[in-house]
Amino acid sequence: MRRVLAAFFCVLMLTACFDYRGLEEQVLIAGIAVDSEGGSYRLTFEIVDIGNAENGQFGSMILVTTGETLADALEAAGEKLHREVYLGTLRVVLLSRGIAEDAGLGPFVMHLLDDLRVRNSLPLAIAGGETAGELLTPGGGRERRVIVSNVLGERLGGRRHTPPVPALYEIYNDLHTDGGEIALPIVTVSEAEGILFEISGLARFQGGRLEKGA
Repeated sequence: MRRVLAAFFCVLMLTACFDYRGLEEQVLIAGIAVDSEGGSYRLTFEIVDIGNAENGQFGSMILVTTGETLADALEAAGEKLHREVYLGTLRVVLLSRGIAEDAGLGPFVMHLLDDLRVRNSLPLAIAGGETAGELLTPGGGRERRVIVSNVLGERLGGRRHTPPVPALYEIYNDLHTDGGEIALPIVTVSEAEGILFEISGLARFQGGRLEKGA
């Protein structure tokens, strides 16, 4: 079991440490997609399935919650699974275009940075399709042998892009710079066989908010 857990930590490239709670008391979140639903937040979580590993490789499960606030929707995940939601394993956060237009980046950046377990190098991206949740649920399956958020995080978290994808702390700094412009990648579900997603452009923010219709 120790070898399996060690492999998991290497895959996720964690820089945070677990607190005194055991793994069986926590829900390890690999990715979150944020949509709106009737004036509420709709969160799609990709959860690492540590209890069902094959050959040292972990799969994932999908959980969807809603709440009037972001904190409510996050808390609902823990209530559904009767465990604490652990965000130190987050690899990516995806925002729908509607959320980016209406709420802007500020609430999400501040909420994530308030949790000291969240890596400040975490990448954010904008969903180019109808919902952000569909990016974490290719094919609609609830259980699968690939962690989509890992694939997205590796693709977005590097410095191979032009321009580079800003990390969470860089977005925070730009939000507090007058007139600072932020450009985030637009990610869409790919129709090509064997490819989960594609980066189709850049979403540009001014003052932390995506211009409507942009």
